Amino acid sequence: MNKNFENFEAKLREIFEEKIIQLIPGNRNRRKLFDDLDDLMQDKLQTNPDGKIQAPDKFIIHVPPEDLSDWKAHQDVLDEMAGYLYQKGYSLGFNFIRPLTIQIQTQNSPPKQAFFITADFSKKPQVLPDTSIMTHDESENRQQNIPDRAYLIVAGKESFPLDQSVINIGRHSENDLVINEPHVSRHHAQLRAINQRYVLFDVGSTGGLMINGKPIPKATLQTGDVIRIGLVNLIYVQDSTSEHSTTALPVEEDLRGLENNNQ
Repeated sequence: MNKNFENFEAKLREIFEEKIIQLIPGNRNRRKLFDDLDDLMQDKLQTNPDGKIQAPDKFIIHVPPEDLSDWKAHQDVLDEMAGYLYQKGYSLGFNFIRPLTIQIQTQNSPPKQAFFITADFSKKPQVLPDTSIMTHDESENRQQNIPDRAYLIVAGKESFPLDQSVINIGRHSENDLVINEPHVSRHHAQLRAINQRYVLFDVGSTGGLMINGKPIPKATLQTGDVIRIGLVNLIYVQDSTSEHSTTALPVEEDLRGLENNNQ
């Protein structure tokens, strides 16, 4: 194991031991969760027809019902662990359909152990007809739709004002908001001002979008929504009195609706 991976293991153990160890009784089980996440990722590897190695991106920790609330209270720690696992897999040359996530669910049968872990692959994202990139020229007559005093908090440390009807987000330098991170596609997402609300679209990215922990192809944003692009979190803030919650369409539901409309 090279020095980078040794540093990774040490960092992940530090996070685990300091923040989540109190949930799991017994020294054996404490080590089990830490090791199983890494082992399961590598045990479930698949080789694509093009020779690329695909790693699972959806990890679920199954816990007894009485422990569910305690585990969910530490979801932020699990999200951080997921980020390190994703980075390790990427460093090893693994490919992911979407950024890696760790979720908590209750066990369906009477528990025989404190917890167990399963891993699976997301469905590959599909480009929907309405998610093609809109150009700035097309948006010139949409200025009146721009929400007042809206902005993004990028990676928890800087604000990006949203003052255009169309805002492109991605790794390429021609985007309005450039996120220089290898897990972000060159053209990843687009914000469009519609009826004084911003709607977020996936424009055919490799890793997809997540909002408030769920994969989506598009969503009408509400203050406080957390958007995950690659390994970067964006928090949406808008000065609005609207009481409507975020309208997010899960990938599977959105595709089913598209199929029904075409019948």
